[in-house]
Amino acid sequence: MPANKPNKPAVDKKQAIFLKDLLLHRSETFCMIPWVHIHTTPTGQGAPCCIAHSCADNKGVGNSNRNSLSDLVNSPKMKKLRLDMIKGIKNPECANCHKHDDQGVPSFRTQSNTQWEHYFNDVIETTDMNNGRIINFRMRYFDIRFSNICNFKCRTCGSAFSSKWEQEDLESREQTGLPMYAMEIEKGNREEFITEVLKQVPNFEVAYFAGGEPLITEEHYMLIDEMIDKKKTDIQLRYNTNISNLKYKKRDIFKLWQHFDKPIQIYASIDHIGDKAEYIRHGTKWMTIERNLKKLKKASNINVQVNTVYSIFNALTISHFYKYMIDNHYYRPQDPVWTLYNMNSPEHLSVHVLPEEYKAQAREQLQLTIKYMEDLNFTPAQVNEIRQCIPWLDSKHTWHDNQQEFKEEIKRIDALRGENFMNTFPELGALYKVPESLRP
Repeated sequence: MPANKPNKPAVDKKQAIFLKDLLLHRSETFCMIPWVHIHTTPTGQGAPCCIAHSCADNKGVGNSNRNSLSDLVNSPKMKKLRLDMIKGIKNPECANCHKHDDQGVPSFRTQSNTQWEHYFNDVIETTDMNNGRIINFRMRYFDIRFSNICNFKCRTCGSAFSSKWEQEDLESREQTGLPMYAMEIEKGNREEFITEVLKQVPNFEVAYFAGGEPLITEEHYMLIDEMIDKKKTDIQLRYNTNISNLKYKKRDIFKLWQHFDKPIQIYASIDHIGDKAEYIRHGTKWMTIERNLKKLKKASNINVQVNTVYSIFNALTISHFYKYMIDNHYYRPQDPVWTLYNMNSPEHLSVHVLPEEYKAQAREQLQLTIKYMEDLNFTPAQVNEIRQCIPWLDSKHTWHDNQQEFKEEIKRIDALRGENFMNTFPELGALYKVPESLRP
């Protein structure tokens, strides 16, 4: 009997057919991801995926600085999650997907079941149905964040995902306190964990690199080199990147990408243009971003898709942003859908914090964008990405609870970075009337 399978089949063929239909197509809880993937945040915190509850609960399903890859995959939380999914029990890990499912919005869970359905037999053959343990885990979808190395300090991010922001926090630690993960990331079995991940390269079907900023991290190039050395160049490479650096040391990423069979998928994180872009994603030089965007768009083996965080910063000028990008041919009807991510955290920067009179303006901005795109024959899928923001905008009203934090954090970070919210976002000026108690 092969060592990589249970001592006896978990289910027979007839049961397998029934389970496949039940779990993939009718279940409200089942997801392929915990069988083909494991995620770690830049601090090493393990989670079933990048939107799971364990990413933010300060515990995770383990930590790559202390635990092996197999320890994370078969941690008690991961085993319970798999059993819950099979039994139809909604596990707290998956709350974000369940919210989307309930709203009729395509969730990462449903998308993943479609994408990874062809590995369903592995679920049956390699799972101990008594305890949820996987025998011989094979990582089909890579999304490991090895560090928080980043050259930006994005307002809607934080120090856990940006070394620049972490440095800022450490320099102002009398106000902020020392981030716990700054100590955590220095110890443990980091090299051993990376070695374990490199051994999984032959199993990869999709490799998603995010960060931090993946194009300036050593581990990214270690993995690319391993793929090329092992002649595993049929992997779909995907990047969430700020596109500010297309070279690392003496490595030319364009030359490395030429080894791969499939077009490289770039998700360019751009939230606005000009001085607004430079404020939202501190470290941005808009001329550099625009130049690199043009270079990527011209490459025949690269597909570029813009990925925007919808927040208080761009809500009242979103139509101007889209019009600029469309008029400059950075977004066309034949392009992939430009992703507009409805940010929920930090709450004080979410569109939910806008008072009603500002929400009315934000609503009008979305409608103007929809009209402009429809007039130019953008596809329903492209337009719907804008339209889905309208119910999100109106789904919560949090100004009363978050206005103080909004004003305090804007003032604090403006002072640290030498920025001026009022000058950059005059359309929000009346919202940001700093009370006497917060003035110097």
